[in-house]
Amino acid sequence: MAESGNDPDQDGPGENGKKRAPARPQPRAGSGDLISWSDFFKSFWRTAGGYWSSEQKVKVRLLTLALVILTICQVGVPVALNRWMRWLFDALEQRAMHQFAQLSWILLIILVSNVAIVNLHLRIKRRLQIGWRDWLSRKVEHDWMMKGRHYQLAFLPGPHDNPDGRIAEDVRNATEYAIDLGHSLFYDLLLLLSFTQILWSLSQAPYLVIDDVPYYVPGYLVWLAVVYAGMGSSIALYLGRPLIRAVDRRQTSEADFRFSLSHARENALGIALAGGERDVRRRFYELFAGVTSAWDGVTRALANMFFYSSSWSVLSQVFPTLVVAPRYIAGLITLGVLIQSAQAFQQMVGSLSWAIDNLGKVADWRASAERVIGLADAVERFDELVCATSGQPIQVVHSERPVLAFRDFATTTPTGEPQIQSMNVEIGEGERVLMTGETSAGSTILKALAGLWPWGDGTIELPDNPKLFFMPPRPYLPTGTLRDAIDYPVSDPAPDDATITAALQRVGLDDLVRRLDENSNWHQALTVEAQQRLGFARLLLKRPDWIFMEEAADTLDPVGQRAMIDLLRTEFPNDTVLAIGHGGALAGAETRRFLLERHEGGVTVREDKVQSSQAWA
Repeated sequence: MAESGNDPDQDGPGENGKKRAPARPQPRAGSGDLISWSDFFKSFWRTAGGYWSSEQKVKVRLLTLALVILTICQVGVPVALNRWMRWLFDALEQRAMHQFAQLSWILLIILVSNVAIVNLHLRIKRRLQIGWRDWLSRKVEHDWMMKGRHYQLAFLPGPHDNPDGRIAEDVRNATEYAIDLGHSLFYDLLLLLSFTQILWSLSQAPYLVIDDVPYYVPGYLVWLAVVYAGMGSSIALYLGRPLIRAVDRRQTSEADFRFSLSHARENALGIALAGGERDVRRRFYELFAGVTSAWDGVTRALANMFFYSSSWSVLSQVFPTLVVAPRYIAGLITLGVLIQSAQAFQQMVGSLSWAIDNLGKVADWRASAERVIGLADAVERFDELVCATSGQPIQVVHSERPVLAFRDFATTTPTGEPQIQSMNVEIGEGERVLMTGETSAGSTILKALAGLWPWGDGTIELPDNPKLFFMPPRPYLPTGTLRDAIDYPVSDPAPDDATITAALQRVGLDDLVRRLDENSNWHQALTVEAQQRLGFARLLLKRPDWIFMEEAADTLDPVGQRAMIDLLRTEFPNDTVLAIGHGGALAGAETRRFLLERHEGGVTVREDKVQSSQAWA
């Protein structure tokens, strides 16, 4: 649970205050089933297509238009080179030296134009790629981090595991490969149109004689190229279907392995103190065995593809010449026409073989895109997924009354197992409430207050515009300067050094004053006790009205705990405090106490008599 102030995006009741009815989740992209290409494209465009209608749409559309124009110019280069090759070989056949000199200048112009077009095209394409990646990353990050979804999704099954890898790696692949594939497909389509026209004009149609009847076949080289490429593409697509799923399995296993390494790095101290390196290594080996298995699966799928594509690539280099050569041998065409026809045939077959040439990249792109779609869909449909397990989420509403009220409040696990049974409690301003007993169940109360635990039923009523502050057992300390770690989330305006120094001294962290501008991983650099004291220093900077604590001082000795309770008493005499913890969590200063008792049907909440209460003010 993270500290926070009032969240304007807090979930509230449905339309007209009615609770939402449960909905059955529908299969989505990334669920492990291979959906149709049409459904995949719809899902991908719904997730990522908003880039072209975003706030930067004018710039994005201009870049896209420029990319289209430059792609058309790119196609002009091979078309011009095709004609140049005809002129060259005709000149060579005629031994025309003067034409050879002219053709050299024409070639120079083609080369310079090609360099300029390719360079500019590369810059614009990469600008469009990084812009799209930036936009989609921000969109997915925003939706994932909003309303605690990054915490909540970890409790739900589905194709949204390893969100960090999906955002960092799969978004990159999904956007970069989409533009690469889109450009190459458009380029090949333009090549197809251009060289179909050229090849048709070069196909001086022969007569086919069947049963002594001559048949005229116009544009026979075009039809031959279509049949040749169509057969090759069909075979390649059939052989390449297993590759898509194999690539998806590999990316998932790679993501699991990366996450395990990252998790071990973040918990290095605990692993070292426990001497658990052998167990961690064993886990690494198990995960990497999955990586190896997935890699072998891709290798088998690629081997099947390469067995065919290697033969196809060799045949494609000589087949066009073999097809056209009989007409040259018969003296029907010049050497230049032979070369131009063979090259046009090869260009046309190459453009028709786009699927063969790009199958591996298509598999990578689709697998990455489905992983991004899976995370985006899970975030978008989170309420629906919650309803599928608990029936209806806990409602958090606001009222004009200055009370915190739990009305028919109950919690369940994310799988629907009952936890806290029906609870009806009102807590007024200025009260100091301790909930003890089954603190693991009590933790869900604070999470539900923060809008992080929707699993359950009932309503939580909060006063309007409350300034809330949550203190988990360990405060989150971002990597960076100590100043930023104390003032988290960043205040506006930021506290000055004197205020921060006073807060540190007040909680007994005088030795940290000189380290305010030091950069470190404070989660590892500070002891757990120092981290909990830092949480109280942060409390002094935020100055809330309602304080919710969960074992926020459990690592401190009795003297330290008493000092922190004295801090609450002197600095926040009128604040409402709700603490989850052991019997001494408020050092006997509570005004009300509730016992969380486990029974067969779940956990009941019973108010207990306060044995002793010390003066708060």
